[in-house]
Amino acid sequence: MIRQLLLTALTVSAAVLAAACGEDTADSDDGGADASPTPARRIVDAPIDEAELIIRESFPPQYAVRVLSGIPDGCHEFHDITTTRTGTTIEIRVTNTVIADPDVACTAIYGTHEEVVELGSDFDRGVTYTVRVGDKTLTFVGEGTDIPDSGTP
Repeated sequence: MIRQLLLTALTVSAAVLAAACGEDTADSDDGGADASPTPARRIVDAPIDEAELIIRESFPPQYAVRVLSGIPDGCHEFHDITTTRTGTTIEIRVTNTVIADPDVACTAIYGTHEEVVELGSDFDRGVTYTVRVGDKTLTFVGEGTDIPDSGTP
């Protein structure tokens, strides 16, 4: 009887030890066939829904543009906003990334990304400036950094 009890205990111990030492593939995070690879993405211009000039009441005046860009579907993600100034023209480019594979199914939910792009205060008084954001064009006349004439000599 004791011999049978010891044999049973030894068998159970061996089974527990084998289970503990075995490979658990169900929960392993080894990047196997069950892992979803990150799809390749490419950068594209974002559609511009709105662009609004902001002139802050400060001295010198601070200029900014509120940009509302589109995220056309679930395969697109906001990427970046860049600003380039050449003379009196300011170009604001908004980009998204999109899954590169055209055969991937995407949710048809249109989203937006809103951001305020600071332009600064370096704008000469009386000079007309053009801001291009995608297919939108804004213009403003610089108020400059001159101290306004108070009318006294």
